[in-house]
Amino acid sequence: MRTFDPTGGLRPYLLSQLIPAAADRDASGEALTDGTVRLRFEELADRVERLSAALRDRGVAPGERIIVHAPKSVESFVAIHAAMHAGAIAVPVNPRAGKEAVAGIARSIDPAAVVLDPTTLPRWTTAAPPRMTVGAPLEGAEYLTADEIAAADRRGPAPRNGADPAYMITTSGSTGAPKSIVHTHTSGLRYAELSAACYELTAADAMANVAPFHFDQSTFELYAGPLVGARVILVAETLLRFPASIAELVEREQASIWYSVPTILRQLLDRGGLTDTTLRSLRWVLFGGEIFPANELRALMALAPEARFSNVYGPAEVNQCTFHHLDGPPDEGASIPIGRAWDDTECRLVPVEDGSGDSDGRAGELLVRTSTAMAGYWGQPELTAASFVEETGPGGLVNRWYRTGDLVERDDDGLLHFRGRIDRQVKVRGVRIELEAVEAALNTLEGITASAAGVTPSGALAALVESTGDDARAVRRALSAVLAPEAQPERIEFVPSLPRTGSDKVDHAAARRLIEALESDEPRP
Repeated sequence: MRTFDPTGGLRPYLLSQLIPAAADRDASGEALTDGTVRLRFEELADRVERLSAALRDRGVAPGERIIVHAPKSVESFVAIHAAMHAGAIAVPVNPRAGKEAVAGIARSIDPAAVVLDPTTLPRWTTAAPPRMTVGAPLEGAEYLTADEIAAADRRGPAPRNGADPAYMITTSGSTGAPKSIVHTHTSGLRYAELSAACYELTAADAMANVAPFHFDQSTFELYAGPLVGARVILVAETLLRFPASIAELVEREQASIWYSVPTILRQLLDRGGLTDTTLRSLRWVLFGGEIFPANELRALMALAPEARFSNVYGPAEVNQCTFHHLDGPPDEGASIPIGRAWDDTECRLVPVEDGSGDSDGRAGELLVRTSTAMAGYWGQPELTAASFVEETGPGGLVNRWYRTGDLVERDDDGLLHFRGRIDRQVKVRGVRIELEAVEAALNTLEGITASAAGVTPSGALAALVESTGDDARAVRRALSAVLAPEAQPERIEFVPSLPRTGSDKVDHAAARRLIEALESDEPRP
């Protein structure tokens, strides 16, 4: 891995300096496009600095939180950087999250302002409005108008230190207690620098990233792109329903870097109408967040023979921590490694309480020590403390190891392989889901006496439900008010009774086997 060394202009040491530094290096370079709107770096810097100035003029202070609750777009990209430029903490929130989830996040972080869109405005209540809104007015809140933003005097970023919080990755809050992962300017910028080095990013690149801004994969385009002066191609969430449209965008915009969960790549392969020329511009394809079946990866690699492929691994709490560059198509049925630790990062495997793993460090829970680790969970010091293992090194230096909760195995070549979770947290299409939260929501519904959630062999979220009724549509409607869309089961099966343990608790191990058998005779989609 080469050392990243940006040339010319101001070297940023805060995330809030990325856009001004990029404009200083190449003002006329194309910074951002959604396939229709295009901004040069000087135009992007102008928008970021004017919105930042208007927020500060309205009293937003360093360290306050600004929620960005809008679909992925040029405007929401600007808003995230403007929030940090103002010295605030940017908090992107799922634009499809329901009212209860949005209210839970707002209660937990107390935002100074909320950047809205007409599509997300109905998710906010006038009974307890935020202090100020941008993008759409809300009764009871101050409104920062577009004219006021355009008239604001540009200025440099608010003074901050590297250890100050810069942004949060926030869960949907389906349990009523949202979990917000706090990253500092240092952890975010170090991730951008390591990404630039690992994937050899340059100003000549065009980066296509499908992840919405509330998903941690988006930090790749948000921060690594401006760091090197690359062109960022925003792939809007509306395109996800039309894989052929994504493929057309990639070809039309001549994307050189791609990053997404495998599910999106599999959809492109199945329904994207790919030809020998569609992916010709790609030089690097990154995937992560879930397992990529080897046979489908082989088929995709055949359509992009000039591109390099890498498996990317890392919980949102540490951004990224390992990578695996594939030397060629994997063997049929092979396990794709999550690879090795990248620079400035150490990985350790420790035995877990249930006996998984071993004592010689070849298998166990993965612990990570890295400069890209989060500061902690917002307002949850006990959870933060439980998520780290601290040890005192030479000279009294305290090292913090993040407990990933992932069961990992090291092979004879020293490569790490993901083997599953040691708790009941799963990933569905790259999004982390807590099964207990799904079950808690189900168990509050009328007529449901117990439930068990899990993932089918095809990767779908499913639930077994003990209930006096059998109306799956009614259950889904009720769940939509309390669970984020990605946490709502795709399949609901009503059963007379769930398997129980000797203490009359739901036997989740047995329930998991029943869920895994749901599609045992069906081909993987």
